[in-house]
Amino acid sequence: MIGNDIVDLRLASIESNWQRKGFLDKVFTKVEQDLILNTYDSFKMVWLLWSMKESAYKIYVQQIEKRLFAPKKFECKLSSNTTGIVEFQQTEYITESVKTNNYIATTATLNYDDTVMVDNFHLKKSLYKSQHKNCYTNLKRAISNKMNFPLNEISIRKNGIGVPRVFFMDEMQDISFSISHHGNYGGYAILN
Repeated sequence: MIGNDIVDLRLASIESNWQRKGFLDKVFTKVEQDLILNTYDSFKMVWLLWSMKESAYKIYVQQIEKRLFAPKKFECKLSSNTTGIVEFQQTEYITESVKTNNYIATTATLNYDDTVMVDNFHLKKSLYKSQHKNCYTNLKRAISNKMNFPLNEISIRKNGIGVPRVFFMDEMQDISFSISHHGNYGGYAILN
């Protein structure tokens, strides 16, 4: 299984005050808070850890098919500047992140051997709705190429708890993928 998350850093700086009283305690463990407070760029560390947690959470929701809000229970450990592990209920989610000046995008898998296809991209504000729709079109095109399905026979529908699923000729397919968008950025990941 695969999960992904993307954070538009400009939007995060406007909408989220990570320094407000109680925010770090609500979302991050003591070890994670130490990482945040003892790094050169605390702002980017907050959103790196958040995107790691979110990408692991998306796998969990796909497995259990139940939502919960427990970000502190998803504990991040960094292996390098862009790789890490998120632990939750004795499960390890392996993460890899892309960090730019504009966004942080993370992909999580359950196995070190998993190979993924990832595409992160800019969504122009004036074209956001059509670009967001294009995100699904690009995802469907990638699935079409991967599975050798005709593009016009593929649809993506959300289940009862909002997890997107791939359908080919109205039959649900067992394809692990994840899609994310925030502000001016979007991305998807497909497990190969």
